[in-house]
Amino acid sequence: MDLLHTEVPPEHEGQGYGGALAKAALDYARAEKLRVIPTCPFVRAYVKRHPEYAALVDGPGPKQPSS
Repeated sequence: MDLLHTEVPPEHEGQGYGGALAKAALDYARAEKLRVIPTCPFVRAYVKRHPEYAALVDGPGPKQPSS
């Protein structure tokens, strides 16, 4: 699943809507056993700040280190 772009109206920026959107998309991907390509810079940064989602990443973005 390629997460291309997130957008929040300017009057709602900084209120957590973007994070909620990213979390919902990543939780959906996890539930459906989908791999994620975080093309969107916001989603890439979100995954970096929330490493519990790193295992979903398949493409540009942070990945979990190999064991």
